[in-house]
Amino acid sequence: MVATPQNDEKHRTFDCEPTLGDSEVLGFCRSGFLMLEAVVPESVNRQTCDYLNLRCPANPCWRPEGLIDAEIERMRRSNEPSPIMLERWFEQHILLNPVACGAVRSILGRHVGLPVLMSNHLSKCPRESQEWHHDADSMFGPQVNYLQVFYYPQDTPVEMGPTQIISGSHLTEAHGEPDEQVAVSTAAPAGSIFITAYPILHRRSHATGRGVRHLLKYNYWRTVPPQRDWIIEADFDFHTASYGGHTAAHRVAQMFYWLCGKPDEFRTLGGQSWPYSGSHHNMIGRTYGFPVERVNNGGAS
Repeated sequence: MVATPQNDEKHRTFDCEPTLGDSEVLGFCRSGFLMLEAVVPESVNRQTCDYLNLRCPANPCWRPEGLIDAEIERMRRSNEPSPIMLERWFEQHILLNPVACGAVRSILGRHVGLPVLMSNHLSKCPRESQEWHHDADSMFGPQVNYLQVFYYPQDTPVEMGPTQIISGSHLTEAHGEPDEQVAVSTAAPAGSIFITAYPILHRRSHATGRGVRHLLKYNYWRTVPPQRDWIIEADFDFHTASYGGHTAAHRVAQMFYWLCGKPDEFRTLGGQSWPYSGSHHNMIGRTYGFPVERVNNGGAS
């Protein structure tokens, strides 16, 4: 059973035990996203929709200094309904959702900073798809200092225009239109949360259904230096791990080493050296560029 995150209300952070292991953290480095389906109770999903559709009054459990009722109502009616984060039920079941927080904690470390801004990507369907885009202010590199998280409070099948993602597109800025054949749909049941690297290439997909689709978006923040303090897998081998395909493997490996808190230990010679993205099973020796002593010591720790 996943433990309930501990909320530090004074510093607006949470902490909990990590739930991802080496392979899953590396998988996030490769793809740039993680899907968690139906992790929010249905009663909370309904309450979220009622709040967003103005069917219930605001009832904040605390208020930032100077925030008056009129400002709360103004924000509720905007595309950034941040006061929803002041509702105790939303804080408990979405911001501090045990499944999502365990994954976020694995990547961002202890004492994760809670969101300060909430966006609602409301879409009135049917509707054409968006252009593919990286979100504003995206920075590309090995650092993972924050995560962008999305929450579907209602069933969002392909007919309702769920977000599409290009796996691995968080590593470098896109130039030109991506091949739509490789797009990943985030179609999911109500109560699903998906976690992404902020600069991942994405768009709202074409919607043929009818009705209103809500999609809430928010960020969690790193407050401590990175270190490998998620679930350590005894048989995880840094030398033979799968870091991805052509043009991506060395960037994925560099990100993983950064998350391990060992950025100065990352080395690659390029070409067929470690972390080679091509064939390994036809080699007659280890790939160059990965120190033997690092293999014997089990990789970064």
